Amino acid sequence: MKKGLILFFLVLSIVSCGQKSNKKQKEINPDTLQHNSESKNDANKIDKKVINEIEDTNSSISNYICYTNDNNKSQKIWIRFNNSNKAMEIKYHGQSEPIPLKFVRNEYIEGGTQPTIIDYYDEIYNGEINGHYKLTKSGNWYYVLYIRGRDNKEFNFTVDHTTDILSTTSCF
Repeated sequence: MKKGLILFFLVLSIVSCGQKSNKKQKEINPDTLQHNSESKNDANKIDKKVINEIEDTNSSISNYICYTNDNNKSQKIWIRFNNSNKAMEIKYHGQSEPIPLKFVRNEYIEGGTQPTIIDYYDEIYNGEINGHYKLTKSGNWYYVLYIRGRDNKEFNFTVDHTTDILSTTSCF
């Protein structure tokens, strides 16, 4: 009886583990997604006005993630995300106004215990690109790399786990 039970669990564990998949990197291109959706049958299309209303509603819902500078723990930022998980703006502690962000592209990397999602944004200040952000998410870890436009200096931030991640209110 014990041998049968052990054999059962051994087979179950082998079957459940399966083969590990190779790490694959996929780039998601919004233009390709839109082109693919436009080529679908017209009968399945939703009125564009309805889609815009849904997107407007989703973008009005905000979540904030707080980060701390890796080299200067007193420097903190928050990033506001809409319901579609797109970063909308960033604010540095001590600034009076947040800075708008413009989505550029993203990457999805499979493998490990959690996939890694990387989003790229431009920082828009006075109508000009002022710098670039790379937001990396893997599991419950979130990282920000900021490259300042004028001198290409890099700043690294890590999620502040002492705050409520994805809070509906900003950190400061």
